[in-house]
Amino acid sequence: MNKARLIWGATCMTLAVLLGVLTIVLPENSMMFTVGNTNMPIVPALILGAIGLALLLSAGKVPEVRDPKLEIVYDEEKVALNKRLETIGWGLFLIMLGGFILVPIDVINKGIWSIGVGVIMLGLNAARYYFKIRLSAFTTFLGVVSLISGTAQMLGMEMLGDAAFFIILGAYLLLKPWFEKRQIFGQAGEV
Repeated sequence: MNKARLIWGATCMTLAVLLGVLTIVLPENSMMFTVGNTNMPIVPALILGAIGLALLLSAGKVPEVRDPKLEIVYDEEKVALNKRLETIGWGLFLIMLGGFILVPIDVINKGIWSIGVGVIMLGLNAARYYFKIRLSAFTTFLGVVSLISGTAQMLGMEMLGDAAFFIILGAYLLLKPWFEKRQIFGQAGEV
């Protein structure tokens, strides 16, 4: 049993129930969570509930034990290529971050910067896929969240970007066994 998932799942479920009760008990507009121009205070409770449920359902699963006789083999060329790709990707990310700090918000909408970061991170993983290198779950997650939150900012839905973070995290946790079975994510250079 995975104790960390059990604890975090119970914590998320407790917070979801608490937020749900507060939404019902408190006066109508005392809790605010706007999506677009509409107050939807129940959304955080639903998101936390979904994440908590996913964590609780996956807490009881016993991780697959690898055969110690099977040794992980690394392709040194792929490891070196991945390092070059990561260096390029993170260099572009830092340039984008510097541009965001340097250029006033009035000149370029901040949603453009988030979309740019998403394109960089997803482009890094597209290059990995092209060269048959395993994808990075972290940069894929960061790219998808940045792309969705940037699009939401461009459309004037600031809070949707924050909600997208939790929705994508929950979806990743639910789909993690599927990803592991197909070995989509992993360390670069594994053969």
